[in-house]
Amino acid sequence: MTPWDVFISHAKDDKKTFVDPLANRLRQLAVRVWYDKFVLLPGDRLSEKIGEGLAKSRCGLLIISPAFISKKWTRYELSGLVNRFVEDNARLIPVWLGVTRAEVAKLNPALADLVAIPASKDNIDSCAIEILRVVRPQLYENILMLGNRLPAKISKVRLKDLKEGPIRHHDLPKSLLVRIQNIWYAIRDVLPVPLEKTIENFQRDLRPESEVHVWEHIISAANVAMDVLKTNDLATRRQLFKILFALGEGDTEWVLERIRSGEIDKSVAEAAAQGLHNDVEGDVGPISPLKKKVSSW
Repeated sequence: MTPWDVFISHAKDDKKTFVDPLANRLRQLAVRVWYDKFVLLPGDRLSEKIGEGLAKSRCGLLIISPAFISKKWTRYELSGLVNRFVEDNARLIPVWLGVTRAEVAKLNPALADLVAIPASKDNIDSCAIEILRVVRPQLYENILMLGNRLPAKISKVRLKDLKEGPIRHHDLPKSLLVRIQNIWYAIRDVLPVPLEKTIENFQRDLRPESEVHVWEHIISAANVAMDVLKTNDLATRRQLFKILFALGEGDTEWVLERIRSGEIDKSVAEAAAQGLHNDVEGDVGPISPLKKKVSSW
């Protein structure tokens, strides 16, 4: 077994702002990282150690930035990684840090053809998760199954001060854009957001296809629930989607509290629970635990 999951090739200029925190986050995720700050000791022969790291890493992580493109030393590492990519079928993972496809193509046309991770100093955690998905797929799936989250600092921020995340996917597949448009048509009366903005919101998601899948299930559940309620009243639809959003986040207590206070109609909550349970089958199945709870009020 190779001792390293990933070899990080980068420019020194990017260390403090991006590469150091990314490498530390990958270590927290149990990724075996060859990174000069972690591996090199005083007295080591630099070229020898780097050559050893290149040879004994399963994947090469290229932090391609304007500084990376301008440095001669990074081109030496890039040459070694590309040789492994060709000769040993090793995987290259490009991370584009403030560069365009044209700039990458000028550096190496073959690199511009590889699917890259768009990066900034504000999305280091999501970059680490995407890298984990490639280099340790089983560990990635285990984290999803266990519902673990990356360590996070929680603080209160005024709504007007919230900043949107970066655009991670500039070009979504046409098939996905069609599905997003269908979602928009289904919810535009409930969430009056322009189609262009809706598409942009999905472009900001780490895994837009998964988010589209979730939305499709919510809409399917809403359709079942509205059929149960025998109405298409807008106020009811808006209440229904609030309930479905809360249940999608696993916040059953939020729903129950608002039933107690009279803010949510019990029959709408029951229909939402039934819709979530039957959004695929389309027929009535066993009553969900939530529906039993709701029915008891």
